Amino acid sequence: MPSEGIRQSGVVAGAADEFHIVVQGRTVRIHLAGILDRARAQRLVRAAAAVLVDRDLLVILDGSRLVHLDYRCVPALVRWSKGLRSYGQRVVLAGWNDYLRAILTMEDSDGELEGESRGAPRRRARGLLRHVQVP
Repeated sequence: MPSEGIRQSGVVAGAADEFHIVVQGRTVRIHLAGILDRARAQRLVRAAAAVLVDRDLLVILDGSRLVHLDYRCVPALVRWSKGLRSYGQRVVLAGWNDYLRAILTMEDSDGELEGESRGAPRRRARGLLRHVQVP
């Protein structure tokens, strides 16, 4: 899990613009782009660990530039989110289209991911990742 330490504001970029991480105060926004597969998800988790050193951060996974999500990385994303939550982080999804949310929902065997119906969001008591609209 993340180690305690001093976190600097700034941007961390992944290889070939597959993601970049922007830290602004207590909010860490992770912009995903292209295709998120297992290898890229692993690189993302390693890169994010460097900036997720404080407790009680808001982590926003921005999928607005994400084209495809490999269903095989969903369990790893759920485990990562659970680990962050146990450390006091809150993970939310922003900008994920219906196609990407469908992949998340189909591969969420534990019912941890929150879906969103057309119109109003559907809430689950155990929802781990929340879809939010963030400007």
